[in-house]
Amino acid sequence: MSIVDTNQRMVIFGECMVELRSTQRESSVSTRDENTDNNLMAKSFAGDTYNTAVYLKRCLPSSSISYLTAIGADFLSDELLFKMGEHEINTDLVFRSSSRNLGLYMIRNDNEGERTFAYWRNQSAATQTLNIMKGAEFACDWFYLSGISIAILDDEQRATLFELISSLKAKGSKIAFDPNYRARLWSSQEDAKYWTGKAYAEADLAFPGADDHLMLFGHTNADEIFSYLADKQIEEIVMKNGAVGVHILRQQEQCIVPVERVEQVVDTTAAGDAFNGGYMAARLAGRKPVESASYGAKVAATVITYPGAIISGDAFTNHIPSL
Repeated sequence: MSIVDTNQRMVIFGECMVELRSTQRESSVSTRDENTDNNLMAKSFAGDTYNTAVYLKRCLPSSSISYLTAIGADFLSDELLFKMGEHEINTDLVFRSSSRNLGLYMIRNDNEGERTFAYWRNQSAATQTLNIMKGAEFACDWFYLSGISIAILDDEQRATLFELISSLKAKGSKIAFDPNYRARLWSSQEDAKYWTGKAYAEADLAFPGADDHLMLFGHTNADEIFSYLADKQIEEIVMKNGAVGVHILRQQEQCIVPVERVEQVVDTTAAGDAFNGGYMAARLAGRKPVESASYGAKVAATVITYPGAIISGDAFTNHIPSL
């Protein structure tokens, strides 16, 4: 797989939402008093594929990253466009809807950084992206999507999405895919299995997660996951398995890359997204898979020590060197 080229254009497809998170941990509730408002919320913008786009660009500033989505015509959508500009994410494939707006989610973390979400996305413009873009054509070297990117669409748009993927592949594009299974977004587990398998069959680079495969397919280890993917003809498989490490299968060669231990986890929200961004950035910069996995793991380890999906640029650059 020829991934090495910092000048390649990557199009990342999905949904970016308004993120609301508490500015104070639940563990601090006992310290509240009459003069302290513990219900203050911080607002930002995030979403699994959007997070990956931001971290890929930060890791490899020379890369060209376009985000494919639909947003509203409201002031929050305007703010998101401005924020994309700050992150140097290309907005040429951001389409606008006059009747819909951004989805929103609220996040709560426990003392170990694990998160609980509440969502409001019924009127999300991103769920209509393939309808709103009305067959607009584009070219790219890489097209990245996730299971969430597929799950938020209706079946007609899903079919249109895979027609788009086929068209892109015919023009020479490579496909990268992360299953990122969220049961609540699918009408049934069988539906999720069908579309996830269909996406894997198109992928040149795949990021299966141990937790996702356990919940969706019942796979309990790397061998079962690789066996399931054996007939998909995926050139490079990078399996994320938490603290156990990263399993890589490429050209019939398999290895495990250990990840560094994080002493104080604050928020695990974008861990996998950050890893994917770091890994792809490193591969585009010419790093080998093992080195890329270590780099991606370092990106993820840094992100989870801060609150929110997208940490500040200063916090990021203080820990992660650009490639």
